[in-house]
Amino acid sequence: MTADHGPDHGPVRVQGTRFRHADGTPFHPWTTAVPQADPDTLRALAASPFNRVRLTASAALSLDRLDQQIGALGAIGVQAEVMLHGRDIPETVERLARHPHVWWCAPEDPDAQTDVQECDHGHHPLTVHGGVHTDFGAPWITHASLRHQQVRAVSRLTRDLCKPVLADDCGAEGDDPDPDAALSAEELVFRVWEGVCRGGYVAHGEAHGPRPWRAHGGRLRGSSAPRVAFLRSILDEAPPGLAHTPETYDASTLEAPGEYWLQYLGPHRYPRRPFELPGGPWRVDVIDTWNMTVRTLDSTPTGRFEVELPAEPYFAIRIRRA
Repeated sequence: MTADHGPDHGPVRVQGTRFRHADGTPFHPWTTAVPQADPDTLRALAASPFNRVRLTASAALSLDRLDQQIGALGAIGVQAEVMLHGRDIPETVERLARHPHVWWCAPEDPDAQTDVQECDHGHHPLTVHGGVHTDFGAPWITHASLRHQQVRAVSRLTRDLCKPVLADDCGAEGDDPDPDAALSAEELVFRVWEGVCRGGYVAHGEAHGPRPWRAHGGRLRGSSAPRVAFLRSILDEAPPGLAHTPETYDASTLEAPGEYWLQYLGPHRYPRRPFELPGGPWRVDVIDTWNMTVRTLDSTPTGRFEVELPAEPYFAIRIRRA
């Protein structure tokens, strides 16, 4: 499934725990990581659901080439996060800040972060990357870039930090000797859905074969990317202002109160799920997140009702006003 990267809505900025473009259009980061954006990688990204790329190249990639690749990513509607580790930060930031779609990932050193702020005339998103004990709380850190396999942590961090949380490294689909890069596609898709329905954002990773995507770019070979595209298509149709509601439901749920619910059931094999909603009637969809199908119930229930399910894993339920 190929996603439309859409028109240019201006630079991305943080608004509360979510992101918006300068014109107010909501932005949901659908992220993947590659070392650099060479022509083959750009072609793959243009046909993918991903609208944000973490460029993980070392400082050995020249600034001229990095500048060129960031411009090429912008031309296909993809936000580009630059790793500043090991680089001359003032020179790099001053050079690249002219791109409206650039983001920064800075070292944890406060002096380095000060350099970014002083040189970034475009006031782009700025983060550091680390585990759950990383200090993401500084006011100039716009969002958290989390390295953690347990994506359920995003809901607590979002609540505690009051800023967006991106699980930028929760593992990768692949066949790598590293266990973190040898996940099944089912497991990675589960983590993406789980983190998103807990109010966060979760990055894709892929590590298949001798030249894996996350280390070389080039071509996507796995089964998770089309399913990320499917989730993106679902959220593209959702109303703005979605938020995780942990106090109300026993499954990961995004909600626009009184209007929209998206509940992910993960590995649980429920035969049915009860709901009690005010008003109505409601339109109910049963979503098979792995097979990428949506089945709309014939009835339009009101008040208290149950949704019958096939007792299989990786299903979700979407409820909207009829």
